[in-house]
Amino acid sequence: MLMIRKAEKKDVKGAIPLLVTALDEMRTVFTGHTDEEKILSKLEEYFMLDNGRYTYKNFSVCEIDGKIAGIIVAYHSDEGEELDEVMLAELRKNGIRRDYFEKEFYDNEYYIDSVAVGTDYQGRGIAKQLIKFAEDEGRKLGYEKMSLIVHTEKEKAYSIYKKIGYKEDSKITVYGEKNKHIVKK
Repeated sequence: MLMIRKAEKKDVKGAIPLLVTALDEMRTVFTGHTDEEKILSKLEEYFMLDNGRYTYKNFSVCEIDGKIAGIIVAYHSDEGEELDEVMLAELRKNGIRRDYFEKEFYDNEYYIDSVAVGTDYQGRGIAKQLIKFAEDEGRKLGYEKMSLIVHTEKEKAYSIYKKIGYKEDSKITVYGEKNKHIVKK
């Protein structure tokens, strides 16, 4: 049975490996580690906190027969800098001097940070259902615009977003990578 719901702390072991796949090379930027075990451990720490970009409170999960099949991370863009302070403080504790992360969004957007579906569950429309769930959450919270970025070379992903109503409104470069900033009102 498929169920999409807000994440809980108990979802950490199923959610974080999926986040790692979604973050790609950014996982090192956010954790300060290159070792996969340390990356996983640090992201698990972030998940268990009550605030921050990757707190469980910003996750929703798709659960199928008791297993986490997919995740989505979304939050209001105006809170982005405040949410990132948790990770920045952790990096400073480890001797990494970083004052901010490059901005991925614009003001007053309900921002979809990450979406990932486990390989065993792909092709079932789970990503679309997770996005719809996040859109509904954003609407309930009073936000009028959803946004996300997609790498310019990921045409397949971009075509999926277009089919569900997202439109490119600008190009944005984040850590040297060219992306399309796409929105849905």
